[in-house]
Amino acid sequence: MKTMKRLIPALAALLAATAAGAQNAQLDGLLVTTSQFTPVDMMKYAQNNYSFTTGRVAAMGGAFTALGGDMASMGINPAGLGMYRNSVWGLSPAMTFTKNRNAYSTAHDNNASRFGFDNIGTVLQLSQRSSGLVSFNLGLSYNKMEDFNYRGSIRLPAAAGGSLLNIFQLQLNGLYDFLNTGTWNGLSEKALNNDPFNNGNIYIDEWGAVLGYQSGLFPGLGGDNMYGLNGLPENGNIAPSMRYESRGSIGEYNIAGGFNIDNILYLGFDFGFRDIYQKISFYYTEDYEGNYSGTAQQYLRQMNYNQYLLAQGSAFNFKVGAIVRPIPQLRIGIAYHSPSYSSVRKEYYASMGTSRYGDSTSKHFSSLVTGYDYAFNTPSRLLTGIAFTLGDYFAVSFDYERVWYNKMCYLSETYDIQESFRTAIGNDYRAADNFRAGIEVKPLPFFAIRAGYAHYGSPVKEKDAAGNDLVFKTIFTTSSDHISAGLGFWLGKATTLDIAYVYSRYKVAPYGLYYYNGPARLPQGTVGEVTYAPVGDITDGFLNRHTVTMSFNFFF
Repeated sequence: MKTMKRLIPALAALLAATAAGAQNAQLDGLLVTTSQFTPVDMMKYAQNNYSFTTGRVAAMGGAFTALGGDMASMGINPAGLGMYRNSVWGLSPAMTFTKNRNAYSTAHDNNASRFGFDNIGTVLQLSQRSSGLVSFNLGLSYNKMEDFNYRGSIRLPAAAGGSLLNIFQLQLNGLYDFLNTGTWNGLSEKALNNDPFNNGNIYIDEWGAVLGYQSGLFPGLGGDNMYGLNGLPENGNIAPSMRYESRGSIGEYNIAGGFNIDNILYLGFDFGFRDIYQKISFYYTEDYEGNYSGTAQQYLRQMNYNQYLLAQGSAFNFKVGAIVRPIPQLRIGIAYHSPSYSSVRKEYYASMGTSRYGDSTSKHFSSLVTGYDYAFNTPSRLLTGIAFTLGDYFAVSFDYERVWYNKMCYLSETYDIQESFRTAIGNDYRAADNFRAGIEVKPLPFFAIRAGYAHYGSPVKEKDAAGNDLVFKTIFTTSSDHISAGLGFWLGKATTLDIAYVYSRYKVAPYGLYYYNGPARLPQGTVGEVTYAPVGDITDGFLNRHTVTMSFNFFF
């Protein structure tokens, strides 16, 4: 329980303050709760994006629930494997270019590019007959399901008001004890000086305050048994800025089988094993502006607070599907994806640097690296599709997908913590509706033209129960739209080349850097209420991504 206290910092209290004196206190924001594992993590690691796949599927918007006959069918509707008439192996290298934008974006550090493989696999035809069970095909593949490669930067206008250091000061003076019990019991200097990052009485979300203490921003306890703030200019302007960078992806390894029954009914199954990896860094800076007369002033010039996260994990799911062809020109498909049992280890550490006017040296301190394991279930999915074909010359396909994000389930910790997650998920999340459409025209026997569109609905609500806009404490995308086009070439009897271009536009959920409103225990005495927050929340964010995919297929 000692480690849990450090890594799950008063989660129930932060979701809903329990003490009578803390019911109206609000503490939140990315920079205050970065180390936490939240429902947003569960949602991020549950998403599927069929734009990261083979060139043919990407070009047609991912609308392959009914169409089938592609390597990517394993991760969409495995019944589509039954449509293969030969064995095949293929690979799909891809290049992505990403640009981030929001209302406070700076002119640089918003672009990212990445090369990788979106799909590698093989389909083996293990049996073939003229009627009945016409064929059974076994598929093995890797497919990228989500991309976490992006970067961004913001700079808020300089203004007088609260600093992140003000929240750190409250933490030193007992803020988390107040949120839990309604009383203020601050951190002791003994705890701060004696291996504080291995102290069970110091929450991981208080590590920024510990680094501030080590940096000399908060002198020792005064006669009033409280920590002051050393050097923050009074009535000066504070200019916050932040850079962030994320790397990683979700990949799925598939073992699938597809059955062809009389060329009318196709059945399939798939075992999906997911690999989750995301490394994200936040580089936050406060510049302090003011008129400082005299020499050798010791006012703060700048504070840098950096936080680093590494999430690695795995997941397992099961998929079943069917496609029926009542007439040769019509295909109707349905597939079910089970919830994925997922486990993720999240590692965290932080560092701080400070500089002062009149002092050419700067101070830098770092925390230890700590980690914890989390288990959860992602939502189930139901996919339906319909496709019309005219021989090998024309195809049009439509998909509808329902994803129950409001049914995600947290499996770690105590029952009370699980119920806190269940309440938060029910309040903020909903089932998402996804639509995909694609068309393929083959004007020549060796050449195809393709186009597609996909819309992925937002898994989060825009308003809370009281009708207020939801603002989150981390950076993630919600709804997205994808426009695609591509070409297909038959390079002989046994080789094909598919080229796809996808333009994707993701909406970024509004988020806040830090926020506290409520009572405060300060050296001048406990005050009725304070508000510490930057000028505004980060809103109107969009992530634009360009993806170029080339797929090579070799039949044998």
